[in-house]
Amino acid sequence: MNREHLLAFIWLRWRLRVNQLKKGGIVNAVLLTVLAVAAVGVAVGMFVGGFLGGALGMPMASPELQLLIWDGVVVGFLFTWMIGLLTELQRTDALTLDKFLHLPVSPAGVFLVNYLSSLVALSTVVFVPAMVGLLLGQVFAGGFALLLGFPLLAAFILAVTAVTYLFQGWLAKLMSNPRRRRTVLVFVTMGFILVLQLPNFINLAAQPWNRGPDDSVTWRTAETQAAAKELAEGRLKPDEYTKRVQKIDQQAKQRGQDADQRLWGEVGRTAWLVNVVIPPGWLPLGAARLADGSVVPALLGTLGLTLIGGLSLWRAYHTVLKLYTGQTAGGDGRPQPAAAPPRTDRITMVEWRLPGVSEYASAVAAAGMRSLTRAPEAKMMLVVPVILVVVFAGVVISMPIEVPGPVRPLMAVGAAAMVLLTSVQLIGNQFGYDRAGFRAYVLSPIPRREILLGKNLATSPLTLGVGAFIALVVGCVYPMRPDHYPAVAVQLVTMFLLNSLAANALSIAAPIPMAAGAMQPSNVRFVPVLLQMSFMFVFPVVLILVLAPLGVEVLLAEAWDVRGWPVSLVLSVLVLAGVVPLYRRVLSLEGDWLAAREQAILEVVVSKAE
Repeated sequence: MNREHLLAFIWLRWRLRVNQLKKGGIVNAVLLTVLAVAAVGVAVGMFVGGFLGGALGMPMASPELQLLIWDGVVVGFLFTWMIGLLTELQRTDALTLDKFLHLPVSPAGVFLVNYLSSLVALSTVVFVPAMVGLLLGQVFAGGFALLLGFPLLAAFILAVTAVTYLFQGWLAKLMSNPRRRRTVLVFVTMGFILVLQLPNFINLAAQPWNRGPDDSVTWRTAETQAAAKELAEGRLKPDEYTKRVQKIDQQAKQRGQDADQRLWGEVGRTAWLVNVVIPPGWLPLGAARLADGSVVPALLGTLGLTLIGGLSLWRAYHTVLKLYTGQTAGGDGRPQPAAAPPRTDRITMVEWRLPGVSEYASAVAAAGMRSLTRAPEAKMMLVVPVILVVVFAGVVISMPIEVPGPVRPLMAVGAAAMVLLTSVQLIGNQFGYDRAGFRAYVLSPIPRREILLGKNLATSPLTLGVGAFIALVVGCVYPMRPDHYPAVAVQLVTMFLLNSLAANALSIAAPIPMAAGAMQPSNVRFVPVLLQMSFMFVFPVVLILVLAPLGVEVLLAEAWDVRGWPVSLVLSVLVLAGVVPLYRRVLSLEGDWLAAREQAILEVVVSKAE
């Protein structure tokens, strides 16, 4: 690797970052500066906290407890690191290698700069200073032999970052096929989410921490009752009874302590075994054994993690070279078979004519629905609420609580509202996902009101349809009164209309350019992001208005004993009857607003996304 080339790559990366900050504007630069200062403050605080914990707390902890503390730090680091991976499933290198292949430079320099750039993440800023401080504290309290923990920590960071960088490169290579890209994005993200939820599923299914009733409590109750019976029968004097109860309490306390010790022994043995088997556990294992005076696990862990990291980087480098030299996932160089000619004897989705709306709105809705069926972000919007409902449903079902009748419609509407809330990134940034396709709307003679109406109809199968399905599932698990089912359906339509108006306003006021084929912004500015986050304050207001009929029904039942009447259904229909003309009127105003801002939106979603 040429030293001058490496320095040139570093300078180029720095200039690209500076230019990106300048394009973001003064507000963006100020906010990023504030966040950078806050990140430095957090890093310093974590370092100080780790040092104090290592110097004052670790020497008093048992080896098992030290191992569990290190396990907690490593799990926290891996958790935040995986969340960061979810934001960029397909690697977006800071310097794309294909732009340097024609120059007499070393590809290894570009690869190294890109790899080092990937290390700048929230998890490294927060947890690496904490781990360094924890090791320094242990060195301060336990001696210089614990300095062997620093090579082990460096090897751990190398192994984790190199393996994930290899995974991102492999994923980029796999997704070089456009037809495969969307499916890979969805399934990889779903796999990450399921892995993160795996401990929760295990806890719900097996409940490993539930040891059943405490044997010491049961034994103490039985012995106390037996002593009380002897006292009542006159076989024990009062002072003897008091001494017997005190002795029973002491024995029960000892039995409880013995049970806790056995539990901690089982946890400790399991933790040692898991850390030996799983490579990320080699850091906690080596650090805990160093504190106990053994250096062999730390040396072996350093060697093993270094080999894993080195082999992963070597493999990642060759994967990058294959990707940019045209050797894609197939790798055999064989020409792809010609695509079959499209059929002309059937009506495609973009030719659908929706009843009850104009031809303009129908065309926009059909095109939008076709685009969403191919978009990975739409598939992710389908997956996320389902996983959330499964997780929360498992929590609720595992709790032996009888859900009251008035609460069940609230649960159904809340489950559907979760779908709308998780989809705000998509429906609140409708034009950002259009990217260059937004030019077609600007150049078309379609009334802007009809564009917004078509956009709302395009997202209705994903928001309203999935929400209604989840609400029906909740209604089947927790049956409701017959009139509550149509009431919930009417409330969902009302919530969809109001949510669509808010989403239209967000799409017009704060468009965010989205990278093609990805689910991350191509240029982040904090003002649009803050406006997008304002939806979190608008949504509760919409939810309160939608749930007001149910609240009135509960109030009448509790205050005046008016029960069995379809109050919620009648009031929900009246609310919907008032929301429909409101939606029509506000939609026209938003259409005028879109016409006034379409050039600014076009500049944001097209020029910055290309």
